[in-house]
Amino acid sequence: MKSTIAGVFTAIFAVNVVFANTADTAAGSPANAAAQAAAANEAKIKEMKDILFKLVRQDEYLDEAIETLDCETGKLTSDDISALGLSLKLVKNNLEHITALNKKQFSEVQPHTGLAIYTRTILSYSRKVAAKAGQTGELLSAALAKGKKSTMRDAVSSKKGGKVGKNLTELLEERQAMETLSAEIKSLKISAKKLTATSKWLYIVSK
Repeated sequence: MKSTIAGVFTAIFAVNVVFANTADTAAGSPANAAAQAAAANEAKIKEMKDILFKLVRQDEYLDEAIETLDCETGKLTSDDISALGLSLKLVKNNLEHITALNKKQFSEVQPHTGLAIYTRTILSYSRKVAAKAGQTGELLSAALAKGKKSTMRDAVSSKKGGKVGKNLTELLEERQAMETLSAEIKSLKISAKKLTATSKWLYIVSK
């Protein structure tokens, strides 16, 4: 009786071993490995699209900033300029976040996996963003030059008792807001430059 029971357990154990070996073989099969690779690639594509989405948003924010700076300087109040500075600071922080995402991808992205089309677009948008960051600096310089002339003209008008659009306190507040905005744009340009560099390397490693 004992020998019969032992024989049954031995048979069950042998069957389990066979099933385990079969499962291991299936897990390590080429088809299974290909499926895992495809799933990993899909996840990576999703991450690339997320980076692209974030970049497109920053590009749109910069378009709005350029439109604001490109208008007549006299139409901007110190509050308008301060709000623009906060917006550009947000863009700068977002660019730094995207740069960190790019760096994270360096060690994860594999070449010849079809990701180059996404990394190339990321690089293209990074360059566009960097160019627009530079454009905001140029527009601000022009605005500051106009502001100096406006301040001097209105100061003279104020002394003569003539009609002025803004008093000296408002003009000085705008001047200070412009200088703060100038500092924000300098930081933005540095962040945009770093983003472009990481985007370039990301494209290179994914080709």
